[in-house]
Amino acid sequence: MNRTIIIMLLVGLAFGTCKKKEKEDNSSLLALAYVANSSGTCNGSAATTGVTVSNSTATLDASTGCVTGVTTCMDAALPSWIKDNFKCATGYVSGSNYVFKSQNVPNTKSSYYGTSSPLYEARTTTGPNPNTTSSQKLVYTIPSAPSKGTGTVSTQGGLVSIGITVNGLAIFNNAAAPPDTLAVEALTFDNYGGHPQNTGLYHHHAGASKITNNDANLVGIILDGYAIYGKKCDNATTTTTDDFTPSDLDSLHGHTTKTTHFTTATYHYHLTYDSTATIDTLMGSFFYGNKGSVSN
Repeated sequence: MNRTIIIMLLVGLAFGTCKKKEKEDNSSLLALAYVANSSGTCNGSAATTGVTVSNSTATLDASTGCVTGVTTCMDAALPSWIKDNFKCATGYVSGSNYVFKSQNVPNTKSSYYGTSSPLYEARTTTGPNPNTTSSQKLVYTIPSAPSKGTGTVSTQGGLVSIGITVNGLAIFNNAAAPPDTLAVEALTFDNYGGHPQNTGLYHHHAGASKITNNDANLVGIILDGYAIYGKKCDNATTTTTDDFTPSDLDSLHGHTTKTTHFTTATYHYHLTYDSTATIDTLMGSFFYGNKGSVSN
């Protein structure tokens, strides 16, 4: 059935036939609204990321866990490991790709919102960074059926971003802007492990403590379509007692094994020590798979 028709039927059901049970059916109406929203309304070029966030008025929405005004819309056609875990962005399937659109504003307090922002929080690091975060228009086009590449395509090739976290933020590579090293640049990370560059694009190179902290949590998806996790593997179980730090990671930060999201052994990345950065980073110097594209 046409998605528009489905939504119209749901709206009619919600508002045309239920007046006598209005109080009883509040939860049902919310469920119907969710179904309508996840049945295709976040599809296509018209999909938006919500109201443009202004630092001076930015607040956190307790009900969504995102900055107020930022849309979370993960289309029903997406696989469960994405639609059940990603938020603070719009995601949908387009042909043989997943498309994500993000304002890329951190859903945490940060010094990089600026001192006049309700979301300002002084950072404990001491490195200089004069930049402030600002709303972006990031669009990721990521292959839905990732395939192994040469392992020699650089993650340091001038890309706007090399992946997106589960809370809609940009992932950067293991290098800093010259002449700095990432170990030095880490001294400018805010209290959640991120910072903006000179155009206000907030990003994570390394630990993203809002998402992961020495655990096996899903961190996001990389531009080549492969998932990225925290420092540990979940041993393909939901319990945390058998999580372990993998010892077989390749130089790209990845390996092939099962996880709770992939019942067939599948390549994925991990946050781990990087010899180029000399600190733990989300990614190494190269992509394992054939990358998609990203624009801003």
